[in-house]
Amino acid sequence: MISIDVRFSEKKVEILKKMIGKELVKYLHDPFMFSPSVYGIVGICFEDECFAITNLTEVRDYYGTEEDVAIFKFEQVNEMEIHSFIEGEDLIETPVNSVLKQIILVNEKQSLFKGNDQMYNVDLTRGIIFVMDDGLQISFEKNVWFSEDITIQRGYNLIETYSPESEFCESWESPYNGKCERKCIVIE
Repeated sequence: MISIDVRFSEKKVEILKKMIGKELVKYLHDPFMFSPSVYGIVGICFEDECFAITNLTEVRDYYGTEEDVAIFKFEQVNEMEIHSFIEGEDLIETPVNSVLKQIILVNEKQSLFKGNDQMYNVDLTRGIIFVMDDGLQISFEKNVWFSEDITIQRGYNLIETYSPESEFCESWESPYNGKCERKCIVIE
């Protein structure tokens, strides 16, 4: 069995923990076109630091073949490093100006079986949900493996808007079958 782990590292989780209690000033992203998804990058700015959430392709083992798959990452950056990956496009700023009360890290365990034999175990971070002090949630969800899109949502109970785990399970043909388990990690 092959195991792949592309979840946010413990070091990244520690950085997320330090954000709790800080004012989220704004986030930056490409303008929405046909859906609330943007290409490859979202900037998150607090009063004293900025971060980039990216979802860019890398050549990786994708269930037995080398493919360009999008990997969801989170890095501290200078605000000047946050820019559109679309030539000639300017990012828009969405003000928040609210204190971050909680973070929900959405992780998945995707398993691929051939008959009863497990071939792959893949752990990944599907998304991150910021919960503000007034209860408003702002979510950034990684799209499917081959898409560099990040879906942005604002509202309440946003985990309910995430693509269902069954999408992974139903995408295989016999003799292969998939299993997906989602786990939300609450950071307070």
